[in-house]
Order: sequence, then structure tokens, then C-alpha cells
Amino acid sequence: MSRVVKQTIIYSIGEIVPRILSFLLLPILTQYLSPTDYGITSYTTTIMTFIFVIASLSLNTFLLRNYYLEKTEEGRKEIIGAVFVFICLFNLALLLIQLLVFPVAIKGFGINVPFYPFFLLAIINNFFDVISIIPLVLYRIKENPKAFVILSLSKVILQFLLTYLLVVKMNEGLLGSYMARLYVNIPFALIYCYIIYRNGVFVFRIDKIKAALAFSLPLLPASLSYLIVSVSDRIILERFIPLNKLGIYSVAFTLSLALNIVIQALYKTFEQIIFKKHHDEGFNDLNLKLFKVFSIFVICGGLAISIFSQEIFTIIASENFFVGHELVPAMVVAVSITGLNTYLGTLLIANDKRKLVAVLTTISAVLCIALNLIFVPFFGYWGSIYSTILAVSVITVVSYTKLNLKMNVVYYQIVVLSLIILAPYYLNEATSEMNFFLRVSLKLLFTLIVFFVSFSALKIDIFKEIKLIGIKKK
Repeated sequence: MSRVVKQTIIYSIGEIVPRILSFLLLPILTQYLSPTDYGITSYTTTIMTFIFVIASLSLNTFLLRNYYLEKTEEGRKEIIGAVFVFICLFNLALLLIQLLVFPVAIKGFGINVPFYPFFLLAIINNFFDVISIIPLVLYRIKENPKAFVILSLSKVILQFLLTYLLVVKMNEGLLGSYMARLYVNIPFALIYCYIIYRNGVFVFRIDKIKAALAFSLPLLPASLSYLIVSVSDRIILERFIPLNKLGIYSVAFTLSLALNIVIQALYKTFEQIIFKKHHDEGFNDLNLKLFKVFSIFVICGGLAISIFSQEIFTIIASENFFVGHELVPAMVVAVSITGLNTYLGTLLIANDKRKLVAVLTTISAVLCIALNLIFVPFFGYWGSIYSTILAVSVITVVSYTKLNLKMNVVYYQIVVLSLIILAPYYLNEATSEMNFFLRVSLKLLFTLIVFFVSFSALKIDIFKEIKLIGIKKK
């Protein structure tokens, strides 16, 4: 088995297990938490995701691209240690600012989520999450997916067990889910420091930090704009719909994001190939093969989630949340396009077009906010979903024109993305009178047909190409 396949499988495990644990918790938590509780969780998570990007300063991308440019092992250790120390100090300062600003902002804007205890705990947990960035990216740089997955999964599994204990067994409710994260984050912060100690040098090198910031800060507006596109919906929705509806929207969004299992597993494998092989002869052919594989698995994965969304909601969610399955197909389209943009953005950065990435994501973010503000008051969460689709599509269209990718890939993506929207409705109508087993079997058959026809449509022998990619990577 080729190296690239092995790494993809390992990264897939790292992505799949946390999602599985989330789904295992979902039917449990929907019995103990109300839609309003989910609305609170969704809102604090959204805000903290935005803060997370600011706190990271895109320095993980700097390390991925520049680690091997250091000529000596000592230089590599210093760059790891210096970036880690800087992120910790910057994040500590940001934590103090949040503790001062958030209570005032929540009161001033009339936000329905209280600062204490939910926002306070979310801020503290976010501080610890940022600390994990450099230790985790270190394992990716050294192409050690096993260590990456073991470290990530051990934390997730402990949080899962503690959440179950506090929420279900000890009846701590929503507060228990926040405290479970905190109890796990504290000891893991010590583990992260130990990893840096073993692989880096704790130094505060101004020259290293300046070089890192010079590279990463131009990427920050793009990252923030990309995030605005991803999370502005929930921030705006909080102003116009009740928290219980925001909770239903959040559960549907959680299911849609299961597609990130595929997106992140492939991306974490392909990103290193793109940066390493970008200047090699024959890169264009390699890139086209990678993008075809990426497109098939991402979009067909989205199709599967969309088609089975009704059955999944029947199994994992309580009756109060069931209507959320209707939102999933359109949400999956947005997630699929965003996943494609992740690949395209990496390719643009490799082509040294960081400014274009920043401009595109900024335009997309502004458009997303504007469309949400226009349509959400009239159409609720439907207005938000389709506003997001339009906004992320802007990045896709312009990226294609700049990268001169083959149009047959584009046509394929348009057709299957359309199926993601249309197929669930017609399949649900056609199979509504069937028993559960027969309905699921027909839906599975349809999904598999589309999946295998995709290979023929893009003229690709998936197994042969992955093997060739693995050989070239070596």
C-alpha cells in the first residue's frame, strides 16, 4: 500500500472517530439539553472559532511552508520553539482582553447568551485550544500521522467520556459540557509543552518571529474573511430567530460538517504534496489527478450525507430537532464548495498568490454578511444557507479562472452538487411508502452508482492514480 494511502487512512481515522463520538453524544444530549441549550453552545462556539483564528495568526501555515527551508536541525528547533512561545504570550494577552471586553459587549449588544458561565468558560477553553496548534502541526510537518491522530483522539475521547459523565450521570446540564472540555484541556496543555520541549527550543527570537509574522499576517485577513463566511450565519441568525431554532439549525449544521471527515483527511495528506512537489516537473499532471480525487470524494461524500439526512435524524436526534433534516442538503452544498475552496486556496498560496486569496475571501465575507442581513429577516435560516452558498461560490469561480483547471472537472462538480439538492427530495418522495430497510437500500444503490460513475466521467482509475501519487511522493 502506498505511503499516501496509508497517511490518508490514518488522517481519516483522526477525522472519523471524533465525528462518530459527536454522533454518539447527539442522541444522548438531545434528551438532556433543549434546543435553546444547543443555541447557546452554537453561538459561543461560533464566536470562539473567530477568536481562534485571530489567536493563531495563521502561523501554522508559516511552519508548514518554511520548516524545511531551515538548513540545520538547530534552526528548525528554534523556529518551532519561537513560534510556540510567541503564540502562548500573544494568546495570554488576548485572553485578558476578552475577559475585559466581552461582558461589556454582551450587555451593549443585548446578546441573549450570558457571559457567566458560558462565555467565560468558552474563552478559557479557547485559550487552551490555541496552544495545541503548534504541537499538532509539528507532527504533520514531520509526516507522523500516527502521533497526530493519537494525540488528537486521546483528547477527544476523554472529553467525550467526561461530557457523558457530567451531563448524563451527574445532571450538570449545559454547564457540564463546558466543564468537561476544561478538565481535559488543562493536563493536555502540559503535554503540548512537553512535545515542544522534545522537538524544539523555548526561545524568543525576534528575527524568527518577524519572519513568521511577515509571512502569516497577509494570510490573516483571508483566514478571517473565510471564517466570516463560515460563521457569520449563526451570529446574524441570533439577532432574528429564537435560540431554539438556532439550536435546530446547529444540529443540522453538525451533520453537514461530517463531510469534513473527507475534506480534512484528504487535505492534510495532499497539502504537503502540493507544497513539496509544486516546483517539480510534471506537477500540473499530478495536481489534476489530486484534484479529481479530491472532488469525487468530497462531493460524493456530501451526496451521501444529503440523501441519508432524514434517516440519520430519525436515529440520532429527538423529535424536537427532526425538522432540521430538511436543512441538510443545502448546507452540504455550502460545505462541499467550501471544501473545494480549501484545495484551491492552497494551490493559490503555493503559486505565491496570497494577496489574491486575501482579496477573494474578503469580498466573499462582505458579500456573505450583506446577503445574510438582507435575506435572514425575511427567510430565516433558509436565507442564511443560500447566502452562504452564493458567497463561497465567488471564491470558487475566480479561483478556477486564475488556475486554468480543466472544465470537465467543473462540469462534473456542477452536476453532482445539483444532485445534492434535488436527489433527497425526489428519493424521499419515491420511497416514502417503503419500509426502512428497502428505502435505505435504494438510496445506497443510487449513491454508489453516482460514486463509481464519477470515476468514468473524470477518466480516472482511482486505485492506479493513488498508487502513482504515492510513488512520486517518495
